[in-house]
Amino acid sequence: MITNLTQGWLITHQKCLDGATAAVVGLSCGLRPIFTEPDRVVDALSQVTDDRPLYLADVSLPVNLWSTHQSRITYLLDHHQTALPLRHDPKAIVDMSHCGAALMYRFVLQAGWLTSSARWDRLIHAVERYDLWQPHHGPGQDLNRLFRARGFDWYQSRFSEGWSPFTSDEAEQLARIIYDETEFIAQHVEAAQRLTAGTLTLAGVLLEREGPVNEVAHHLLERGVDMVLFLKLDGRLSARTRPTVDAATLMETNFGGGGHARAAGGRISPDMTASLETLRDLLEELRRSLAP
Repeated sequence: MITNLTQGWLITHQKCLDGATAAVVGLSCGLRPIFTEPDRVVDALSQVTDDRPLYLADVSLPVNLWSTHQSRITYLLDHHQTALPLRHDPKAIVDMSHCGAALMYRFVLQAGWLTSSARWDRLIHAVERYDLWQPHHGPGQDLNRLFRARGFDWYQSRFSEGWSPFTSDEAEQLARIIYDETEFIAQHVEAAQRLTAGTLTLAGVLLEREGPVNEVAHHLLERGVDMVLFLKLDGRLSARTRPTVDAATLMETNFGGGGHARAAGGRISPDMTASLETLRDLLEELRRSLAP
């Protein structure tokens, strides 16, 4: 980690390959990353200890809080649907056609802080195709598997100059991860709670540990489910949907969150406990919201 700041601070997404890649790009340019959950950006702002420039990448602030903190923020780079109301602000770039790391990469290239290279281009391309779940996203998906297993320090060390081939040890670990994912996916697809809301089919999954959420969701969506709601033990919610349901609006309206139209997050209230019973209650709440 760079401790002698040359450019300033970067607040970005925690536990996310896209946010981690934005941080790696930022570190290569002298920015010091502060990692946060998307709904904890205000808390992250309190960690900024000086008046150096402050950038946000792959996260943003709720519209009602933007005016309060706008003067402290140098630039915002985000691609989530819930950030769209800020897209006309001169301090913001909001572009849903690219991932947060790609917006960060383009920004630092234009600023002259980093020089484009084939390795950087390949890394950003792989991360973007995976984050937006586009065709041929396999390289980014494999990278995400290793990132989740080995953590940010490993990721920053290995990819501080862009894409780098996996070592034999990394390739072996990747094979084991993929093997274990098969059991995880089958277990959680089978355990999914299902109900109907009008013409829609909803599914809820209680996650007792971290795992391949996207893969579980896509298995369920391919089987005709319109929305998959994940409840994690720390109270975080994650939703994946078909085009019939706007995940970002649903999470923002019901659970104080937001994100993309097909993938978004939120959080249960602090007085609730993450459990199967709570998950069923949340699905009933969504049924009432969606049935009309």
